[in-house]
Amino acid sequence: MTNQKKPAVAVDILPSPQGFCLSVPLYETFRFDNDKSNPFFAIEHFKNPLDIYCPECGRHSVFTLKQEAQYSDRSHFNNYIFSLAFSCSRDVAHKAIFVFLAHKGVLQKIGQTPSLADISVPDLRKYRPVLGDDRFRELARGIGLVSHGVGVGAFVYLRRVFEWLIESAHSDASKDAGWSEENYIRSRMDEKISLLKDHLPEFLVQNRGLYGILSVGVHTLTEEECLAAFPAVRLAIELILDDLLEKHERQSKVKAAAKSLEDLKSLIAKPET
Repeated sequence: MTNQKKPAVAVDILPSPQGFCLSVPLYETFRFDNDKSNPFFAIEHFKNPLDIYCPECGRHSVFTLKQEAQYSDRSHFNNYIFSLAFSCSRDVAHKAIFVFLAHKGVLQKIGQTPSLADISVPDLRKYRPVLGDDRFRELARGIGLVSHGVGVGAFVYLRRVFEWLIESAHSDASKDAGWSEENYIRSRMDEKISLLKDHLPEFLVQNRGLYGILSVGVHTLTEEECLAAFPAVRLAIELILDDLLEKHERQSKVKAAAKSLEDLKSLIAKPET
């Protein structure tokens, strides 16, 4: 009789402890080897500080570990609940708490305060000047939905932000000499991006497939698949916005410098009395 070798257990790569706390949506699942000793030791015994936005202080702060992992249930890894609690360095009464569940080979974050939206939205405010109020609210809503485990709805909002970026570039490009509106209307989205390449951030042009990913998320992927993909898609959107923000800030500086020089020239040219 031939002994058959037990197949290897498929194991996901667990996020870093900091990433798990601050970036991973609630209930996103990560598999681990249930037979392995201490499969998520780094998360369970994480002791480093977290630099995050404190809603109660209204500003970023360093949160330090208040106490080592607290356990609600430790029946091996079949029903294993633990939490990490941090305190704000400005006011120890301000807490950041993250709760994890390990069950039948799957690790999840099942609770946290402040929420992902509470932590993330203040960092997004820098994009308001380039997005405007309406698009900024859509971006914030998308991130807020993810914090409540709604992946498909979050993709809808990100796709709307993406479409607005394209339409803004289209509005500028339509003023160019030789622009063919008929050709643009007939084009698919990836072709439209190519036509608008002189009016779009380089990162967006090079990663034009992002729109296809967003559309697949809206129409095809499950909630869980959208939640798993959301951090990468959000990062791509933010990189695009970073490029636009840099351009916006440079234009503002150019205008301010031009005005200052004009004022200085007027002052120097003013005749003495």
